[in-house]
Amino acid sequence: MSERANGGRGVETRQRILDAAERLMAERGIEGVSLNEINSAAGQRSTASLHYHFGGREGLVRAIMQRHGPWLRARHEELYARLVGDGRQEDVRALAEVIVLPPAEYLELGPSPRAAIRIWVSALNRPQLDIEEVSHLVDPVLTDVGRRIVALVSRSMPRELAVERLFLASQAVLHLLADRAALEDASDNRRRPLPLPLMAANLVDMTVAALTAPVGAATARLAETAFDRAPA
Repeated sequence: MSERANGGRGVETRQRILDAAERLMAERGIEGVSLNEINSAAGQRSTASLHYHFGGREGLVRAIMQRHGPWLRARHEELYARLVGDGRQEDVRALAEVIVLPPAEYLELGPSPRAAIRIWVSALNRPQLDIEEVSHLVDPVLTDVGRRIVALVSRSMPRELAVERLFLASQAVLHLLADRAALEDASDNRRRPLPLPLMAANLVDMTVAALTAPVGAATARLAETAFDRAPA
């Protein structure tokens, strides 16, 4: 067999393994499926090809994120560039749209993008998540967006609370989108969810509200104690 034929066969094998891993990990979570199950679903007789192409579970997760990353990254950058061009760098809603809209829009593009969102959430929930993995999961532009949001929100509350709000709001958005992705692909779905564009707009509203809600008196008292700094 020619080298070109071998190369083409290798690409097809890699694609089949990646497709199988994406589908199964979306359904059961990253840790909820064995490599043998992925291998069998891809029509492989042994795990040799899986280990050759991906090295193992971590390599599969990175490959899935790299497969979907370019679209999401481009959309994040597009929205952020538009925001900067319009001079809306201090508009919390505009910044929230950069976080919420791209993954929400991605759900409309089919089962594979929806699987990616579900796997993304599963990956972010892993307690053993390391810095290298984070670099594959978070677009660089979102780091700047996050810093801007924290700077704006912390004008009316301790910075630590602003950071926590951003983290929790972002996590909530991703979990809700992952739930919607599962609902979209469920064979026995009897619910009538909002149209995705309306859901996304509502999620932006909810995110802005979560970020900018006034700090209650009880929260302020607890924060004062929790964030008390020892004298220098």
